[in-house]
Amino acid sequence: MPVKIWLLALLFYAFSLTTTLAAPPKSMDAGSHVVTGTLKELDLPKLRGKITTDRNQTVAFTIKNPNLFKGLSVGQHIAVRLDDHGQAIKVMETTIPELPTPEQ
Repeated sequence: MPVKIWLLALLFYAFSLTTTLAAPPKSMDAGSHVVTGTLKELDLPKLRGKITTDRNQTVAFTIKNPNLFKGLSVGQHIAVRLDDHGQAIKVMETTIPELPTPEQ
């Protein structure tokens, strides 16, 4: 009998985990979006910057908190979360994954 209870608890846990993983992600910051690319300009005194996206588009943004860009420099691949006013509200340094070379 204890084995059946343990098995039932395990199945319930697996079901709740599956439901949690299948749920759509909640928007952390309504009205914001993430731009990924190479940091092309960073002017901290003027609180402005530009990023060239992976699709070769230039996106200008304003900087609300210069500390977000501490330790970053032009040429680095980053992801920037921008609010609906074009202000950088979060910055993450990213790496470009190495893809395997095709076998010939």
